[in-house]
Amino acid sequence: MESPHLPRNRTIGPPGRAVSRPSGTLVVVNLVGGLDGLSVVVPHGDPAYAARRPGLAVAAPGERYGAIDLGRGLGLHPSLAPLQNCVGRSERLAFIGGVGVPDRQGGDRNHLPCREFLHRGGRGQTEGWAARLLRFEELNGDATWSFGDGPHPVFEGLHPEASAPTKRVSVGRRHDQGRADWGHSESNGENELDATGPVTHGSAVRWSDTDWSSPAARLSRGYPEGRLGRSLAATADRIREDRGLRIVAIDHPGYDTHVDQGDGRSGVLAHRLDRLSRALVAFWGDILAGRERAADDNRTGQPNPVTVVVVSEFGRAIEENGSGGTEHGRGGVAFALGDQVVGGIHGDFPSVAHGEVLPVTVDIRRVIADAAASHGFRPWRGGIFPRLALPNRSLGLLLSP
Repeated sequence: MESPHLPRNRTIGPPGRAVSRPSGTLVVVNLVGGLDGLSVVVPHGDPAYAARRPGLAVAAPGERYGAIDLGRGLGLHPSLAPLQNCVGRSERLAFIGGVGVPDRQGGDRNHLPCREFLHRGGRGQTEGWAARLLRFEELNGDATWSFGDGPHPVFEGLHPEASAPTKRVSVGRRHDQGRADWGHSESNGENELDATGPVTHGSAVRWSDTDWSSPAARLSRGYPEGRLGRSLAATADRIREDRGLRIVAIDHPGYDTHVDQGDGRSGVLAHRLDRLSRALVAFWGDILAGRERAADDNRTGQPNPVTVVVVSEFGRAIEENGSGGTEHGRGGVAFALGDQVVGGIHGDFPSVAHGEVLPVTVDIRRVIADAAASHGFRPWRGGIFPRLALPNRSLGLLLSP
């Protein structure tokens, strides 16, 4: 099911050949746990959807707490309304269906193998896909930014000198006795993450003069509290400072919704999507505000492009379970926003009348590779994504650099 007014396959030139050196910033947000794509892009036009999810189905557009109409019998979860209103109306927000780990690559419904495939860009790899890509492009850890107590798994394998020194910078309040917590918790809540500080894995960080340590300062910029808001706010600061940032990796946990997933009104997923939406809207607003300030200062040159790709290790099962949630599935939904994104619906959104799970029709690496190529990277070279077929055309998701 495709949008009638958007091209499915937009040629991006010779695959794998960069027009110039990589430019701009690619931000990869991983929704840890397995995002329920059927609640993000809602197939309200399919009668089987409500029948198979009597307690979880998001209502149709026009109904109370109903989905936002995307056309062709599809709708967007109402918690994502801020994102649609901010970015979608400018045709810079895209959703891709059928995304996941392919069967031939060992795709299953277990977190660990699917997560490793996503982080490492293939089976049997010992380092992250971003590490291989940066090394191939002769870029080092200064071009990366991640959060936690060590490099994000996508950066594993960068040369030690390319990822050191590491500096922890605590923001927000600390726990008792001055102990800060820099974990990668997968809890649905975020109170325990209030003291999570960002970590850079390039040169030591010098925070901007913004009153970043104050939650009120972030809230005034529209960011929700929690690690995701802090991570994206810090990323926006570094992009505005033009530090040569090329790839950013951020985890947002809490999407393994076995219990109390909810519908369009309430539940775990509505809460998580609301926080995600507000954080992305604030981030994009920061990027645009920085460009306006640069224009007011008469700084010359085109702004560097920014793309955010949101992925998850797998989708969820079609039918709800007995606990008000969903079990692990296969094919899911990814989405992207940014300067070079061709907005609308891409990929496959088949009927949910049959089967236990949705099939994977788009290798999750294709989404990341297309996004990287749009920034001048060469993801089809150097074994960056092993056994990922070289395409003649892109997914139609992003424009060429």
